[in-house]
Amino acid sequence: MRDYNGSKVLEAIRAVQVTETANETISELSRFIEQYGLERIFLGQLVNPANVPIKDILYVSDWPEELKEHRRSQMAILHDPIAICALRSKRPFSWAEAREHASRAGRMVVDMVHDYGITDGIMFPMHALHSVSGGVSLGGGNKLSLSQTQIAELEIVCQTVYYHLENMLGPFPYQKVAELTHRETQCVQFAAAGKSNWEIAQILGIQEDTVKKTLRRASDKMQTVNRAHLVATAIAKSQIFP
Repeated sequence: MRDYNGSKVLEAIRAVQVTETANETISELSRFIEQYGLERIFLGQLVNPANVPIKDILYVSDWPEELKEHRRSQMAILHDPIAICALRSKRPFSWAEAREHASRAGRMVVDMVHDYGITDGIMFPMHALHSVSGGVSLGGGNKLSLSQTQIAELEIVCQTVYYHLENMLGPFPYQKVAELTHRETQCVQFAAAGKSNWEIAQILGIQEDTVKKTLRRASDKMQTVNRAHLVATAIAKSQIFP
């Protein structure tokens, strides 16, 4: 890989920000990543395809159509360790790192792309307020050897591309994350700690019935079906501390 001039990062950012279609945006990113030995782009919001149709989420990829269809038909994202790690991580990581801790099904999902000449890659998680999590996954046919500076350069441009596309193509269903009120947050936070309604009422100095109604309102906002589901969803959406 040739030496890289960091000023090209700013040029790429400016080029991306003036694009007017998704294809133009991905073309700019594609040109930029070639300098790092990367060839393929898979970008999108990380949501359950059983709950949200693909047409209702940010999803852009230049992977082979056959591969994309195979992943869709297998609901690969539900087992993909790269997607799962991106939900949890705020920092870039290699596909190999995610694969190390994957289940057997997860490793098969990662290895699925090898038949298409995509053998190594790196994921850049995307997290923002009022938006579901997402990521930009870049792959290539050769083993990657990127310095920390090069990873930082790629991350900056990937962030620019992702949020530019999100603004250009959105708003999307599920992009807006429902926010709990202060009291709802308190009650859900104590519920997550295993406190009963009576205990929460004693701690907050309110009626037990008020706690019950507050948790019900929070559940309606989070679109959950029971107490455990509410707590898990509130944690996943960063509404309360885990």
